[in-house]
Amino acid sequence: MRSMALKINVSKNDQTALNNLLLESGYKLQNRKFHCTLGFIGKMIPEEEFTSFGDTIVCEMQKEVSRINPLYEVDTAQFLFGHIIAFTPSETTSRTLNEMHRWLSGKVGELSEKRWAIDEKYVPHMTLWRTRYLDSRFEKLKLLGMKHPSYHLTETAFVPL
Repeated sequence: MRSMALKINVSKNDQTALNNLLLESGYKLQNRKFHCTLGFIGKMIPEEEFTSFGDTIVCEMQKEVSRINPLYEVDTAQFLFGHIIAFTPSETTSRTLNEMHRWLSGKVGELSEKRWAIDEKYVPHMTLWRTRYLDSRFEKLKLLGMKHPSYHLTETAFVPL
């Protein structure tokens, strides 16, 4: 059985803005795509259904994202889960992401005929950097984070975990 993360990538222009912000804060350029994870499906999906289900759910998510055209407004930079630096969303963005998460939960249940479910312990955030320890760069990132306080979420994707 496989696990899957369902995400919405930040627009190409905003990918560049985030990398510039990290560089200005003293962090290194990131090659991965910055994104907001919309939900997780934990070790429920059979290997033989993984790719086809991923393609189907991403197609449905893309329709919803295109309809809503979400904007990720930043509240602040935080150290989360003891290993990541992330931008947490504003209250408005958090409401939008939570609504999208509920929609996604229903859609996963519908498409899987209730065999799989989204983890309900969702915490909306945008991962910027992985680390076990904070240093002075974090404080600089917090301050610089307000220079570009919002990011367009555009392209959906799934990631095997």
